[in-house]
Amino acid sequence: MTCKAVPQPHESHTVVMDDGTPISLRRHGDLDSPIRLLLTHGCGLATDAYWPFWSQLTDSYEVVLFDMRSHGHSSLGPLESLTIATLVSDSVTVLDAVQAKFGSKPVAGLFHSMGCVVGLLHAAQRDDFAALVLYDLPMRPTRGRPEDLEAISEAMASAASMRRDTFADPDELAKEFNRNPAFQLVPPQSIDLVAASTLRETPGGWALSCPPVHEAKLSAQMSEFASKLPSIINRLELPVRVIGADPTISFNHVPTIDMSGLITDGYDYVPNCSHFLQLEDPERTAQLALEFLTKSGLSPAA
Repeated sequence: MTCKAVPQPHESHTVVMDDGTPISLRRHGDLDSPIRLLLTHGCGLATDAYWPFWSQLTDSYEVVLFDMRSHGHSSLGPLESLTIATLVSDSVTVLDAVQAKFGSKPVAGLFHSMGCVVGLLHAAQRDDFAALVLYDLPMRPTRGRPEDLEAISEAMASAASMRRDTFADPDELAKEFNRNPAFQLVPPQSIDLVAASTLRETPGGWALSCPPVHEAKLSAQMSEFASKLPSIINRLELPVRVIGADPTISFNHVPTIDMSGLITDGYDYVPNCSHFLQLEDPERTAQLALEFLTKSGLSPAA
């Protein structure tokens, strides 16, 4: 579904993956911009939910949104082949399709959480991005042990598997989010947007676009890649900015990480924000991206 708060895109397209799974693309912003931004989301979410954030980028940039398989506007893929590796393969196919359909131009990837993992593994395979902006990528806590993240991934997978799957309407899910401590820093209007964008209408009501069993399977795989992310970032020969949650915050449903000791350059954090920082402070998180893109020579006016 398209949320009422989210404007209609200039264009919408479906790209079919190698196994036949359709992936949704939406094109927003300044189509004449010489720079294209490619955005995707975290596990269980959808790119429409980030509209308060990415709407601030559309005056100057072409913004292409895509929902990963089993999320948002995109279709459910087969559960048996739902892996991080499959999402990386999808990302490559999507970007090839975007460049072929909309015209080739430099692309900066702006990704959150699981989307960071997918984007980094994509960038490690192919030189497709001019820059990456990575919001609170999942890695082990700075003072923790490598096995801590495995326990965290297992706990998140267990919690996801127990989620309720169907709702009478988006308002019912929004009320559930409002009771969830993980969303305590997200403004009420954004809670409504998250609820609407992560559901799809069915003949019997509304269901999560990412079913609990799909979210759980992906969450369980995060620890496999987390320890590799810092070395991938530091090897990439392109501008990378990591923007994290506040490492001093007293609450975060995902353990907060101070990445200043793990990322050799290009790390910021947003004060008083948790893992959902783009939902909690869309203005600051967008401004940091704009400043970084300009510094990296990717300003549309450059």
